[in-house]
Amino acid sequence: MSNEQIAAAQAYVNALSTGDKQAAKAASPHLAEDVTLKAGPREFSGHDDVLARITGVWPLTPVYRKTTWPAPIEVGDHVAVVAPMAAVGAGPTEVHLKFWFNDAGKIARVEQDNITGTPLLETNKLPDFVKSRVNGALVNDTPIVVAYVDANGYPRVSLRGSVQAYSDTQLSIWVRASTTGMAVAIASNPHVELLYRDNPSRSTLIFKGKARVEADESIRKQIYDDSPEVEQNHESWANGAAIIIDLSEVSGATPDGRVRMEA
Repeated sequence: MSNEQIAAAQAYVNALSTGDKQAAKAASPHLAEDVTLKAGPREFSGHDDVLARITGVWPLTPVYRKTTWPAPIEVGDHVAVVAPMAAVGAGPTEVHLKFWFNDAGKIARVEQDNITGTPLLETNKLPDFVKSRVNGALVNDTPIVVAYVDANGYPRVSLRGSVQAYSDTQLSIWVRASTTGMAVAIASNPHVELLYRDNPSRSTLIFKGKARVEADESIRKQIYDDSPEVEQNHESWANGAAIIIDLSEVSGATPDGRVRMEA
């Protein structure tokens, strides 16, 4: 392989991994007019179609940008790049690229394989990596969004910093008002959904279940005490309510694993 072919592969990687349009412009002269790209099960043919796949921001471009890509190397009859991706919830763990060239030294074929190594855990209880995300959500500046339906049948969403994993199949929330809002609404419609999203790590968790107000004083005190300190410092013990959510479904992905739970 010549230095020009290594440079051509590097130009392609620069465009793919950044979404930068100037990088794509620099890669364009290195693509043969009849170049083909096999990306997983899909195939693209021709200079313009292949160039379009490395131009601009695509769904995985934010993941690619987090990675320091190694330099292309010669492997037998082709040039290869094996790039370990930064740990994310939704995205590949490695990207494998292979380049072949025509007699003019231009890229004639590219094969791209995105390797997903994050395991899917199918379970009937909350795994520890999900519990830790929930319990640390407020500290991580990712308070959980709770959706419920109010007494008039209108959907409501709110950020709840007090959401905690209460058991293997339950979440708890300390709400500051027992006579308005969520604490009242769930009496007529207990169905709720919760969303955890941490954008830098592309972590998403969705929880579905039925909510109820807990009247037992010892459990109420436990839920209050388990909520983050800043929530307790709102001094809502007298007027607040402890809510327990019996989970029916949990799904999503984090860098520690993917989960599909049915309780």
